[in-house]
Order: sequence, then C-alpha cells, then structure tokens
Amino acid sequence: MPPGSGLGILAATRPMQALTLRVPASTSNLGPGFDCLGLALSLFLEVALERDDASGASSVETSGPSASEWPEADRDLLLLALRRAERELGLVSPSGRLRIRTEIPVGRGFGSSGAAVAAGLLLANACAERPVTLHELHAWGVELEGHPDNVTASLFGGCTVCHPDPDGQGPVHVAVEVADSIGVVLAWPREPLETARARAALPAEVSLARAVENPRRLALLLEGLRTGDPALLAVGAVDHLHVRHRLPLIPGSARVLEDARAAGAWLSTVSGAGSGMVALGPRGELAGVAEAMERAFREESGWGAARVVDVVREAPAVRRQRA
Repeated sequence: MPPGSGLGILAATRPMQALTLRVPASTSNLGPGFDCLGLALSLFLEVALERDDASGASSVETSGPSASEWPEADRDLLLLALRRAERELGLVSPSGRLRIRTEIPVGRGFGSSGAAVAAGLLLANACAERPVTLHELHAWGVELEGHPDNVTASLFGGCTVCHPDPDGQGPVHVAVEVADSIGVVLAWPREPLETARARAALPAEVSLARAVENPRRLALLLEGLRTGDPALLAVGAVDHLHVRHRLPLIPGSARVLEDARAAGAWLSTVSGAGSGMVALGPRGELAGVAEAMERAFREESGWGAARVVDVVREAPAVRRQRA
C-alpha cells in the first residue's frame, strides 16, 4: 500500500503520543479444533502510529518480508478495525502516519487478518480517553473477523479456545496451557489459499460418526498440549471435518505432512484454512522438521519456506513514545 493514501488515522481527545505495537501470528484448528482453537506464534505484525499535524496528510507505509501481500485499503482489516473502533470510542481522524511491518505471510493460514484486526483495535483503544476492556475489543474483533480462533489468540496470546457467541452475550474464551517442551514449525508454499475457497471445499453435512469423533480427538489434543505428551498430540490431531477436504487444494501438502512426521514431528496438519502447514514437536530439536517440510514443498510445488517459531504466551501491549 503506497504512502499518501489519504486514509484517516485515529487521534485522541488528549495530546497524542507515538504508539508502537507488536502482534503475533497464530495457527488455528490444529486438526479437530475447527473454528475455535488458536495458538499465538512468533511471526509478528509490527505497527507504529505517529501524529503529524504539520504535514496535513495521512499515510500508510508497509515493509517487511510480507509487505507485498498486504491488502489494499478497502480490504485492509487493520484499517477497518481502526474505523470500527473510531466509531465506538468517539475518536476523530486527523493526519498521521501508520507504519506497518509484517512478517506474517498472507493467505497461508497463519492469522494475518486476525493480527491486523487485533492491532487496529488495540491502537484505537490506546488513543481513547476512556478505553474499553480487552473483552469488549475481543467482541468487536470476532465480529470483524467472522470467526473467533485467530483474533482471540492474537489479542490474548497463548493458546485459546473461543465460542463466538454461546448465549447471545458475546464471545467466551478460555486459555489452554501449552507445555514448554513443545516447539512449532510453520511451512508454506508460494501460492496462498483464500479462506472462502477453503471453506467452499467443505461438505454441507457430515456423518454422525465423524461429528462425534472430532470432540473426542480435541479433548485428547488439549491434554497433549498441556502435558507435552507426544502420543496424545499425535492421536489428538486427527480431524474429520476439514483437513481431508483441503489437502487436495494445496499441491504437495500431503507429502509435507508425512515428511514432517518422518523427521520427528509429533503432530502435523493444515494451519488454519491453508495453504500453510504446521507441525509440533520437541522444542529446540525442530530444524530437521523445518528442512523436511520446506524441501517437500519445493520438490512438489516448485517453491517452499519454513520457519521454527515459538509460542507467544503474553498478550500484545501498546507502548507509548514521545511524538
């Protein structure tokens, strides 16, 4: 997105300071946790918001490894979240500069949109004279995202399970403990996969047997995450709702998952809606898993990347600097 886009940036009713924020990526589902389970990970969206009354202009600047994939203004969820919060919090829109640096690949199932929504809401709230609670921001974020898994993990950090609106009172989430022994690998191909296309591949109905099996597996997965038990993670990762329908949309993905397990991963599956893959295994011993996943993507689809990442356990915090 080029500078000088003319987009309004938020200000407060009190003197504005420069604000900086670092929001984590996330993987979701982890197999059977479909549309409810998210895990915050150490690929980051970094944002700086600066007032510039003297220039009389507004700008948005992007940089970083995934800057070329950042969406245009009308689809930019960070800006849409800012606007939503602007209305809710009664903020005005003077000139300013929004600097965005992102290393989260877009359209790979790593929660780039959830991180963007979280960033917009948190920055707006930091500008407000009367900021709202994180739980109120969460409700706005779930509404903007349309599903609760990624935005919940990006807002709160760690591993989360969220229901978007169980009793008409807004989202409810719980934190899930993740053992320190668990490490994570993310791998992705050159081509993204649009969430709409990934969802269109899912059947409208599933058998009772498949529907019953997923919560059984999810219970085992959650205990595996808590304890770091490799056997529980392996059996708990098996999904009967979405993974088998999405793998054919991602060239080479079945081999990527097989090679990850052969290289020592305890769990490997589609990350979110794809096209990226995620593997869990022994922390500090996953370089070989990353190499195997990247190599499989390269040999099967012509291009691939992989990265060992950590679980981000803390919620992102806005930091203030002198303008």
